[in-house]
Amino acid sequence: MQGSTPPISGYSGYPEDDDQYKVPLIAKLLHALPHYNITFHRINNTFRPSNDVYLESLGILGSIPAALLIVSLFGLLLYLLTRCCDRKPRPAHSITSLKVTLSIVTVLCCAAIGLGLYGNDDLHNGLLEVLQAGRKVDTAVSSVRNQTFILENTLTMKIQQQLTELEDIFDGKTNNHTALLQLQSALAATKGNVTIAKNAANDIRRPLVGLTITDFLSKGDQWELIRWPGTVAILALLLVLCAVLLVGVARHSRCALILFSVCGLLAVTGSWLMSGLYLSTSVAVGDLCNDPADFLVHQAPNELPSDILLYYTQCDVSRSNPFTQRLRESHNAINNARNSMTTVSKISPVLFKNAGLGPKLGSVNADIKLCERILTQLTALVDCKAVHYSYLSATRGLCEGGLLGLVLMLIASFMAAILLTVMVWVDSHTWIYIRKRNDYAQVEEQSYVSAHQLHPQNHQNMNTRTLPHQHKGPPVISGSQTLAHPGRNLKHEMTPQQQAHLHHHHQAMMRQGGTHTLGRLPSHNNSPTHMHGPNNGKYATLSKHCKTLDANDFY
Repeated sequence: MQGSTPPISGYSGYPEDDDQYKVPLIAKLLHALPHYNITFHRINNTFRPSNDVYLESLGILGSIPAALLIVSLFGLLLYLLTRCCDRKPRPAHSITSLKVTLSIVTVLCCAAIGLGLYGNDDLHNGLLEVLQAGRKVDTAVSSVRNQTFILENTLTMKIQQQLTELEDIFDGKTNNHTALLQLQSALAATKGNVTIAKNAANDIRRPLVGLTITDFLSKGDQWELIRWPGTVAILALLLVLCAVLLVGVARHSRCALILFSVCGLLAVTGSWLMSGLYLSTSVAVGDLCNDPADFLVHQAPNELPSDILLYYTQCDVSRSNPFTQRLRESHNAINNARNSMTTVSKISPVLFKNAGLGPKLGSVNADIKLCERILTQLTALVDCKAVHYSYLSATRGLCEGGLLGLVLMLIASFMAAILLTVMVWVDSHTWIYIRKRNDYAQVEEQSYVSAHQLHPQNHQNMNTRTLPHQHKGPPVISGSQTLAHPGRNLKHEMTPQQQAHLHHHHQAMMRQGGTHTLGRLPSHNNSPTHMHGPNNGKYATLSKHCKTLDANDFY
């Protein structure tokens, strides 16, 4: 029967040497990780999600990133305690190296987040393959249950009832007693064969009654419908946070850097926790992929024998189909029932001409032919190739593409957690030294006064240079020498004799007609027209005795 089954579409795409499941290398590596319980005793690493000790070992593995989170937060706390009270003003160029470091680490963090997005897509595709293959297996199992139910219902509710009615008719008296005995014997044989076929169909359907994965598939669809976009949203938020940091570094924004320091702590915590979750899940999936058939046998209902599961997961030609014997019995019984009904159809019309047996006999024969068609369909449905192909699709989708994506997400979350920790450290070190512009002006002014104290003679020579007197037109301010100031403490550095000489010189110039003017002087003006104004139409005065402009006058 198995040889007469037409080839399943899609199965022939696999090579002959690739029709069995092979454990991927990454699953072997994850399965090889030691599993310890709370007392640090090594336990069996067979995938048993219902075992509390096994779950305890996965929790211990997942707590490793949590321990790293505590260490990183404690280190950050110690750093902030040492730096929060440091209010020493720094020049702008002192944080350039910090800004460059932040930019490089942020770009690397964005790359790690991109790797997480790629892994999330691989995991999503792998889980979709698992769910799709699961639906095919569930459909095949449901089809077998439905066909066997129809077969049982046809044999019990239709054929047996009609045979009982025929038996009542054949109990009547007839002249040919020998033919009547032959008729009754053929009818009894038909009823016996129908019972055998019904029992065989019931034996096929009974192990499959409790086998349903519809609820599991529905929950898987709902979970993946939340997990995939949720992971994308979380990683997108991390990218936005990195963008905020880059903008803050580029714009020299203290607010943006402080915002990242606050949100970065949440991002670091979430990344380490995600690393722990991904590590535990990766190890669990690696344990599952090491021997998925054993897990299926362990989780199967008690009514489903293990040889049935092993037959469909391996589909080895050396194994016989566990349903073949029952199908053969049912098929032989239906054939015998059809032959017996042929005898009944020949004898009964002769013995019971006026009983109207034609419709009843035709209905029984039609139902027997229906049962034969159902058995033919069942023979194709219970073949191992279709279910085994779905099993291979599910295991390869989960243990190759899905597990690879999960490991990429683990690596990405671990790298992002480390890089975000470094970013928070460097960012906290950077925004502390970012001040307002007045702070930088004060730093530059202090540097200028310090330079004047070291070279007072050069500064005095610079101070004696003024704008040219013969220039016509608006005053021209040229370079830093014209507006250079001697500093606020220059007057206090003069000796009493120098201050008295300076005061005497100032009084003499006032008696000679005021200060020097910029541009035109009275002696240079030949126009007879008298110009009105406080300076007789001349430009404003700016001499070496005017108030020195300092940095604070511009803020």
